[in-house]
Amino acid sequence: MDNAKMFGEMNDYCIGKTARGVYRIYNLKTDRSYFGTTEDIVRTRAEERFRLDLGLHSSRELQKDYAETGLELFVIDMAREAEEGESLPLLLDEVIAEATAAGLSLYH
Repeated sequence: MDNAKMFGEMNDYCIGKTARGVYRIYNLKTDRSYFGTTEDIVRTRAEERFRLDLGLHSSRELQKDYAETGLELFVIDMAREAEEGESLPLLLDEVIAEATAAGLSLYH
């Protein structure tokens, strides 16, 4: 799975379009990714940045890298938008399985 597919079209979400699905926090320096689910990508991007800035993210590995490198080397994007009624936990499992099969390095 290439990064272009994983990131999708973030421009729409930056200007206020909300969406539910699987988001990705991507470290440009280490090429590692963290995946999670969201009901609202705009809100989730702000919340994840806030947690990372305060040093409170649940992924200690991700938090450590963020503290060492800073915001400039991280991207928070929509990895896959969910269809109406689609299960987010199942979609997350699918995205992680695809990323793992493609050899992507993941944060836990």
